[in-house]
This record gives sequence, C-alpha cells and structure tokens, in this order.
Amino acid sequence: MNNTKISRRSFLAAAGIAGAAAALTACGSSSSRDDANGVSIRQPEGPTVSIGVASDQPGLGVWHNGGYSGFDVDVARYVAKALGYADKQIVFKPVTPRSRVSMLESAQVDMVVSSFGITERHESAVTMTGPYLIVRQDLLVRAADAGDITGIKDMNGRKACVVAGSDVTDAVRSQAPKASIEERDDYGQCLTSLLIGDVDAVAAGDAILTGLATVKGNGYVQVVGAPFGEERYGIAVKHGNTQLADSIGDILSDMIDDGTWRQAVRGMRRQISYTVDSKLNPPD
Repeated sequence: MNNTKISRRSFLAAAGIAGAAAALTACGSSSSRDDANGVSIRQPEGPTVSIGVASDQPGLGVWHNGGYSGFDVDVARYVAKALGYADKQIVFKPVTPRSRVSMLESAQVDMVVSSFGITERHESAVTMTGPYLIVRQDLLVRAADAGDITGIKDMNGRKACVVAGSDVTDAVRSQAPKASIEERDDYGQCLTSLLIGDVDAVAAGDAILTGLATVKGNGYVQVVGAPFGEERYGIAVKHGNTQLADSIGDILSDMIDDGTWRQAVRGMRRQISYTVDSKLNPPD
C-alpha cells in the first residue's frame, strides 16, 4: 500500500476518531452494582463503549469461562482500542441476529460486531462499514446424511433450520424453493434440532457452521462444503452515525495492513479449524 494512501487514512482517522470517541463517552462511566445474588460487581472505570457480540458462535463470538472470545471479539477489541478505550472500558453484550438492530436503536450498544452481513436490507436500518470478513453460505448436516445432502438443491422437500434474523434465509428460499424453513432463536437450538432429527440441515455462514461442528458437534455433524452464497461481515452502528462508521472503516483497514487481522485469523483456525477463503480475504 502506498504512503499517500496511508497518510490520507491516518489523517482522516485522527480527525474522525476524536469526534467519534467523544460521541461514545455518553454511554456510561464507572459505578458499582449488586448482581442477583447481592454480590458487589465493580464496573469499568471512566467512559465505556458497549459492543454487541455473539455468545453462541465458537470461533467468532462465544461466552466461555467468564468472558467473550473469537475472531469477531478480536476485531471489536482492536476497533475499541483504536478509538481510545482500554480493555477495562470495553463492555461486551450478547446479541442475536434478531436483537442486534433494536439494541443499536435503543442505544443498549454502540456498535455490533457479530457476523452481521452488509446487505441493502440491513443498511436501511443501521449504518455499516467493512467488510472485515467474507464467508461462504453452506449447510451443516448429520454425518449419516452427508451422502444424501450434498448441496442446497438437495434441501428441496427437506427442512432447513435458520436463526431468526440471519442473512441466509433468502438464499435458501431462492435456491431450494421446496425446502421448509424452521426458525430458531439461536444456533444452539438449530444444532439441537439437527441432532434430534427435527430438521435435516442448518444453513448459515461456513465459519459459524465449522465452529458448531468442531466445538459442539461431537463428530455427529459435518459441513457439506458446497457453498451457495456469500456473506460480507461488517460492523454496524446506529443509523446515520456516519462519522463513527467512517472512523471504524479506517481502523479495519489498519488492522489488515499491520498484520493483526491475519493474527486473529490464525487464532480462529486454531480454535475451530476454519480456514478463510483466500480468494475473498482479506477483504479489499
């Protein structure tokens, strides 16, 4: 990347981040509160930034041992630090595909980094920047059915589970019009429905499916490996907050340029054995 582009980006980021960070400082400051059991919980010191992440997507965003981890969480943390927030000022909150827009609109979170596809439908409700990762849409099936379900066309006459609010539903409907679509609230419910035989496949981005198969599938499920679409994961902020979105876009470019993005990708591969498509990634 040439020095002119880097200098321009650095100038724009410096000009925008101060204003963007200032807008975020209204989100909260330090305090103490009691949890449901009456135990005092110390809140982060100073201004905080609230970021919506997934809690049920191994490799991308998952809650485990009292904290969040995964590729999306690594991206979110990098962005927050570039905006001027220390680790103790970053507050992660769980979101689902169904809840993420409403949580932005109600200011429960300042941004969402949770396998959120950049689409016209989403951009009418929120302001998005990125992408920071491009994945393929695929199917997760029972290992015993892998010989019968080899692609999306084989879902005609069968049941596919999707998480309500996810981006894959339209693709399934267009490419397998005779498939029945069952909606669930989260990916754990979809996986359970698959394992007990209520549905024949789970449809989602292949990174999500690989994480489910590796961490929770116990060898009983596998990814088909016949992609039928793409999803461009971006970061969402409240609709109209273009200053913050522009600053985040510059930060994502810096993350790719300085090697941190590839480091996070390697971490995801170690966690769930997922390899990003090098023809699509890193995103341009």
